[in-house]
Amino acid sequence: MKADRNDPQVFVSRVLGSDPVLDRSKPLPAQIYHVLRNAIVTMQLNPMDVIFERALAETLGISRTPVREALLQLAREDLVLIAAQSGTYVAPVRREQFVESALIRRVLETASIRYAAQVITDREIEQLRTIHDAHKRALARNDAVAAIAYDNAFHETVSRAAKLPKVSQLVALARAPIDRVRHITVRDPVVGQETLAQHERVLDALIQRDPDAAERALQAHLDEAFERQQREFDARAALFSGDE
Repeated sequence: MKADRNDPQVFVSRVLGSDPVLDRSKPLPAQIYHVLRNAIVTMQLNPMDVIFERALAETLGISRTPVREALLQLAREDLVLIAAQSGTYVAPVRREQFVESALIRRVLETASIRYAAQVITDREIEQLRTIHDAHKRALARNDAVAAIAYDNAFHETVSRAAKLPKVSQLVALARAPIDRVRHITVRDPVVGQETLAQHERVLDALIQRDPDAAERALQAHLDEAFERQQREFDARAALFSGDE
């Protein structure tokens, strides 16, 4: 709700939950970056919500410097808007940004899966099976956030199996606008079951060590997901622009 955008306590609660804990032995900016990024990507914070830098720092018992450093990194990733005269906000999801992210993901992942199919190990196949089973359980208990995390883990494990770690890093960065849309669409149980079925086809092709089949299965999966996410984006354009 728009009224919540101006409430520092609501903001802090959405970002930190009920038990905010920082590991003082590790760099604070990186921890705050991950906490804020997670809240943005999972839509705990909506586009154009105000980011209350001071309230966050005071709640955590730290100076504002590490919070600012985290926000600068998020701004570089187009997840935060820093307006010198008016404040700091969660960035909207622009349609062209969402479409570009989907294109980057499709190009990189479909190229890398051909390598994965040729060099994937039995151990990596078992890792994919374990992730797939965990994904099923998350959907069964209606845990949308965990379901997307396991979905992403499945794709990341395929990229690692291709021995192309940079691809996985680039996709993870590019995927943020897609994930923000997915955290709306995945709440439909039918969508979750379709994703599982598509992942099974990808996994079957990898087990057969068939690059062509793996590429076809992944392309079909990503294309169907993109078409569905585009429809959801257009139906909720006001939410993603920050006007809802």
